[in-house]
Amino acid sequence: MNLQSVKPVRLLLIFIAICFVEVPIFRLRQELERQALNIAWHQSLKEETPKTQVFEDFIKKAQENLEDEIDGLRVLPQNQELSDFSKCNNALKIEIKKNSIKKDAYFDCIYIADFDTESKTEYQKRSDQSKQSVVFRQFQKLMLQQGEKLLSKKPEDVSLEHSRIFIKYLTGDLNFLDRVPGFRIDTVYLFDEKNGVIALYPGTSDGVFNNRKLNYRERPWYKSSINEYETFYSQKVYEGTSGLTGIFIDITDKRTPNAIRALWYRFKDMDGNQYVLAFDMFLDQTDNSFLSFLWLSTPWELMMLVLIPLFLSLLLSWLYEKLNRFLLDADYFNNLSGIRFTLVKEYYADLNDQSISFSDNNVRRNLSSTQTSSGVKFSLPGTPMEGNIERIAQQNRQEEKVYTYSFDNQYSLKVGPVRPTHKAVQIWQAKRGSFLGKSQVVGHVVADWKTNNNVDSSAELSIRSMFWNENQKIYLPSFQRQLRDHLLAGETKELTLVLDTQYQKRQSIPALLRNIDPDQLEEVPELKRVIDNSFDLEQGRFFVEQLETVEALYALGHVKAIYSIPFVHKIITDGHHDFFKRTAMDTEREEFRFVLEHDTHHFKNQVYNALNQSIQDDWNNESPFQIMVHQRSNTENVILEQEGFSLIYINHVLSFVLYSLSDDRYSGIGWVSWRQVDLKFFQTLYEYQFSKGNTFKTVENYIEP
Repeated sequence: MNLQSVKPVRLLLIFIAICFVEVPIFRLRQELERQALNIAWHQSLKEETPKTQVFEDFIKKAQENLEDEIDGLRVLPQNQELSDFSKCNNALKIEIKKNSIKKDAYFDCIYIADFDTESKTEYQKRSDQSKQSVVFRQFQKLMLQQGEKLLSKKPEDVSLEHSRIFIKYLTGDLNFLDRVPGFRIDTVYLFDEKNGVIALYPGTSDGVFNNRKLNYRERPWYKSSINEYETFYSQKVYEGTSGLTGIFIDITDKRTPNAIRALWYRFKDMDGNQYVLAFDMFLDQTDNSFLSFLWLSTPWELMMLVLIPLFLSLLLSWLYEKLNRFLLDADYFNNLSGIRFTLVKEYYADLNDQSISFSDNNVRRNLSSTQTSSGVKFSLPGTPMEGNIERIAQQNRQEEKVYTYSFDNQYSLKVGPVRPTHKAVQIWQAKRGSFLGKSQVVGHVVADWKTNNNVDSSAELSIRSMFWNENQKIYLPSFQRQLRDHLLAGETKELTLVLDTQYQKRQSIPALLRNIDPDQLEEVPELKRVIDNSFDLEQGRFFVEQLETVEALYALGHVKAIYSIPFVHKIITDGHHDFFKRTAMDTEREEFRFVLEHDTHHFKNQVYNALNQSIQDDWNNESPFQIMVHQRSNTENVILEQEGFSLIYINHVLSFVLYSLSDDRYSGIGWVSWRQVDLKFFQTLYEYQFSKGNTFKTVENYIEP
């Protein structure tokens, strides 16, 4: 093996790369265990697995213990006086870590803050009332007792010790951190709902809310306590309720967002005032790097960690040089390369003007070596962007050629005061990779989605080339067809292309509707039947023929809808006026549905007057929707007269849009899409139309002058 051709820089890079692969192998089991716990905590608490059981047992044990602890907050023991609130001592300020962020905290006091900044009552008055309560005073006493334990130990990792103290307080389990090393308890807080005031422990020198307006009704821990947010392990305990929230971003982290859950306990004091006690919990990610694995157990492992990658890096560097020389001399680069489309820019219709721009600087480097007789020159042709490379005998040279490409265009993506022409614009890059790790930009295309919502969704999508390598022009039409099929069928941001000029669309039905729980589909057979028999799924949507399928979709979650007058007229003409009442009168679903007028008395003339007296009386008594009343002074609607749609949310996430077809050319109800471009567009239309200032009226208020 001739090691003279091995370049030191490449050798070092390969050595580092091998180390980054080898280090986790030495500690693979620990890493897999940590990752499994991380996934269980952040994503899979609904599933019953050994990993989620660890957290379930912890939370339920904490809930049981809190039943006794709450009594200590509600009742003042005999012969005990209420203590005053202590002030924070700067001399006792301690630096703590929360993931990778450091902040100063005070463990000798609690922090009182306003959590209802829009209240009409002065904060100082509300704060004084909260501070006089037995619950707030006892909470301070309890927190300072825990703080004394921490301050007396003076630990190096304050966050860890703080967590250990409160884990012991909640469960008495001294070994929990051995099973879940990264588990941390951060802020503990008590909220007084009557006064909108919150007490937090520990307080931080950074402040809490950064002068933001706060409404406690929007915080996930509060919404979870009243069943308006994702909740796990919810149960009634003693005279209150308790549960664990879904993932949310901690409001105290104004520098770096931190994903947490909160264990909450909702209870009342002896006077019937409502309180919420909560504990913020998260998994520490600071030990996620490869360097955490360098704590090897034996000197032998340390030696192997160095010697193995050193030998492999020497071998691979030598093989690289040999193979690189062979492939370049044989001109194998183009033959061994595959081409992949990657999404590099995307713009969606929203409330702001957007100018679509894109620039790309690409460096093309070609290496070669020649062995010739003295004085002879060779010329190696490249692509039009490469220029020519010239080699002289007994010399190794490198040449680089740089090209720059830019694209600027103006698309109508602004929603309001007129309808935009496009839903979205995407810029895709085609790049050729190689066996040796080199890459070459083949070209860029722009995919624009128009707002004409035809029955055939392929008419909405246009794909045009902005720049394309001349050597690959023969494949461009095929690549455009492949990208079109890919975009219509799904939302992934990468596509490996098939080098086939005769490419035809595959006729298989893709995996679909992953956001719907299979158990829910079994409960709505009408929807399952439509999905199983629809060959339009390859366009990223399916068509709906019957209202029972719409009702099945509505049953999956909650709905926001804007119905068109022609759609409502079509439904009642077909004798299905009760559809609106059956699906819209369930007040627990938080549904917001409107009928949009485009002319004065539009609803009355086209819908209300077509109803018989009995149905009119029924709608007057219980309005199945509200009317967005037409106003002469208002600007033009961005939603077309024949256009209506329903936004269907599952677990508070927008999952589907149902677009209703109102004209006579199509007999069905409409189409359902889960493509991101449709979800974002119609959600923006809904928000804009809702904010335009139309008067909203029930049927009764609309008919009566």
